[in-house]
Amino acid sequence: MVSENTVKTHLRRIYEKLGVDNRHDSVSRCRPTGQL
Repeated sequence: MVSENTVKTHLRRIYEKLGVDNRHDSVSRCRPTGQL
């Protein structure tokens, strides 16, 4: 079991690395590069 806070922390760190603020922006950024 993974806590909700753990998931939020991981997502926040991923967004930081991608330079985005939310899931929509991360998809928009990754799709053209073939990462998604």
